[in-house]
Amino acid sequence: MSEDGKRPRRTPEQWAGVLLLSLVVVFLSVQVVARYGFGRSFSWLEEVTRFAFVWAVYFGFVVAAEADRHIRVALHLQLLPPKGRLLMLTLADLLWLAFNAVVIWHGYFFTMSMFEFPYISQTTGINLVWVQMIVPLGFVFISVRVIQVMIARWRRGVDLHDARLGD
Repeated sequence: MSEDGKRPRRTPEQWAGVLLLSLVVVFLSVQVVARYGFGRSFSWLEEVTRFAFVWAVYFGFVVAAEADRHIRVALHLQLLPPKGRLLMLTLADLLWLAFNAVVIWHGYFFTMSMFEFPYISQTTGINLVWVQMIVPLGFVFISVRVIQVMIARWRRGVDLHDARLGD
């Protein structure tokens, strides 16, 4: 429950992460039961589980960015006045967005090359572009959430109870 007594709204990224991690648990459970219970193994199941896990991790990154919880050293921010803290967080986010732009740019061209020159999985027979696509796509989603957080931070200022600041 949030401070106002309402349940926090769930984002599409959270739902996707929950769904993908649930698939990972179910698929791995099926694999364990099949292997140790029936002496049978499904290699394609392990591969699909790995793909779902990678996608779930990227959606987790997006959820962290939305909550402004991505990794950064923040101890020095407590020593700054609120306006200085706001400027430092904005600078850090702008650098993060610049990095994201580089990953999106190169990820896009890499993904397009995989459509032109497919890399087919030996186990599942699918073009791995559908797995690799999460890299540029995930960084686009992260960038959108970082921009939303930056706008909200400038509108309301920096919260002193923010977990990044060690409180």
